Amino acid sequence: MSSLKVRENKLRRHLARHNHRLEKTPSRHWSKSFYGAGYMVIENYTNSVALGCFHQPYDATLEQAEAFLTRFVGGAPAAV
Repeated sequence: MSSLKVRENKLRRHLARHNHRLEKTPSRHWSKSFYGAGYMVIENYTNSVALGCFHQPYDATLEQAEAFLTRFVGGAPAAV
């Protein structure tokens, strides 16, 4: 497993403990590189986006999601 996937999984587990979830950009056609690979953090109870939907959906990076966990949710950083 790649380091990126390990970081994603750790972050998903930490967010789940704090009633949030991490969603990744859905698969798209190869010619639509405009979207890129991004993330959104969603609060489970209200199903509202907490991070990653400012200019367009899924515009947060994995580092921003880790910072969100540390700063706003109060969880431990998802370091490898």
